[in-house]
Amino acid sequence: MRPTKFLVVSAVALACGSAAFACGPAPLPPPEHPPGPAPTADPPPKEVAPGAPLAEPPPSGIAPETPFPTIAHHRLDNGLAVRVIERHNLPIVELRLIFKTGTAADDGKTGLALLAGEMLKAGGTAGWSSRQLLEEVEGLGSSINVFTNFDTTRIELAVTREHLGTAVDILGKVAQKPKFSANEFRKLKQRETERVANSARTSGRWGASMVLYRELYHLPTSSHPYADYDSTPKKLGAVTLAACRAWHKLHVTPNNAVLVVAGDVTSQQVLDATKAAFGKWKGAAPPRPSFSRPAPSKERKIYLVDRPGSTQADIYLGLLGPERKSAFWAPVRTVNQILGGGVSGRLFLDVREERSLAYGTGSRVQSLAHGPVPITMSAGTQTAKVGLTVQALLEHKNRIGTEPPSQEEVATATRYLSDIFLLTTERVGTVADMAGNLAVWGLPDDYYDTYRKAVRALEVPQVHDAGKRFFGTGAVMVVAGDAGRIDKPLSHFADVVVVDPTKDFSVKRSVPHDPKAPIELKRVEGT
Repeated sequence: MRPTKFLVVSAVALACGSAAFACGPAPLPPPEHPPGPAPTADPPPKEVAPGAPLAEPPPSGIAPETPFPTIAHHRLDNGLAVRVIERHNLPIVELRLIFKTGTAADDGKTGLALLAGEMLKAGGTAGWSSRQLLEEVEGLGSSINVFTNFDTTRIELAVTREHLGTAVDILGKVAQKPKFSANEFRKLKQRETERVANSARTSGRWGASMVLYRELYHLPTSSHPYADYDSTPKKLGAVTLAACRAWHKLHVTPNNAVLVVAGDVTSQQVLDATKAAFGKWKGAAPPRPSFSRPAPSKERKIYLVDRPGSTQADIYLGLLGPERKSAFWAPVRTVNQILGGGVSGRLFLDVREERSLAYGTGSRVQSLAHGPVPITMSAGTQTAKVGLTVQALLEHKNRIGTEPPSQEEVATATRYLSDIFLLTTERVGTVADMAGNLAVWGLPDDYYDTYRKAVRALEVPQVHDAGKRFFGTGAVMVVAGDAGRIDKPLSHFADVVVVDPTKDFSVKRSVPHDPKAPIELKRVEGT
């Protein structure tokens, strides 16, 4: 799947390109004062008498309850599910037409869902060319976007309230009457082929993610639906326009879709517009792919994605977490927050700040609709520090998987996870996305409220139990960097398998485990 749509690295690492861990926000320029005399110093602050209203900060406490907005459920006679969330504070409407099919249903044709989904927009409709479609949308002061991930293909549109009917009509045309222009397909396929070829050459994070998902979702005799993080030039070359048409016929149906509308609307307005645009649409739900439980190898090894001459390396440790509906979700999210969910996490405070081993580091729990989800620890570092950084990540994984966290850590993590909803539900678009996720994950409307309560009720023993259960196991280890320099330091930890990302990740060579190999390299300029 397209890495710009689905990311497995920490938020700290997402800001930049292939050298993401080496860069950050540009420093602000020094303030400029107008010509004239220098400003005088500020007067000293006045002392506040003890007992005065401002003498002490207000006590901290649980953030006020902010229940997730009410979702009105409707269903057309043809099976199309419609979910409406009324938010009348701004004259804005966010629309999400979600198909419960993504790259997990590619069934050996890796890249099919990505190309077919994008063709819904890029190929135009029966009445409009792709350019005319974009002009129609731009005439509403908006843009139309298609996002494909493992479990869904989403068409997104945001308009002002007076354009609701037109926006729903456009979504109806895009879904039901795509043109699948041969010329546009050739251009799209070429762009995507160049994208993945360029990623193979230049992006360590992309290459490491490709191997991480392949190994984490390994099956002995078949391919797991989540095993392909993205496509490759060779696999994209095998996808045809006819296959995209067949994908549309099978998967873009009312019984495989949910329309989420949030904003300054009423249910009746949405229903009237939806019946007019989608009422004659027909189609059954497609068969679902088989989600056998993945079986990653228990043999300890490190996969090294070779990037000759790279001055930096990207390190990943992958684990299998609980299913999305699991009762362990709240405690696992809390464990992750303590470990590396932000600047208060152990990885940031120790690996980055205290030991200065990594430019960026963190951990993430990914939400997927089926089966165990991936938990990823990551770090980006200089080539010379790769061994030390791997050692530090393993230390923290083992510690969180064996030792109970402190009460203070649990309190900080649970407060953050609970209170962040006060910010996430401010934007109408985010509310629409969250409501759509409930439909995809099969969770009830009150899930976000019960989740917050479950998080706030967590105690140290529950969090410790989740840490032991999901972090106390072996991990899939992948490093992307200059194999000519870092293969020996990595062999200190396990057998090393060197793969070539520019040749479909074929094996270049292997380096046997050598526990006596030094883990720190001498610094070379720039590394």
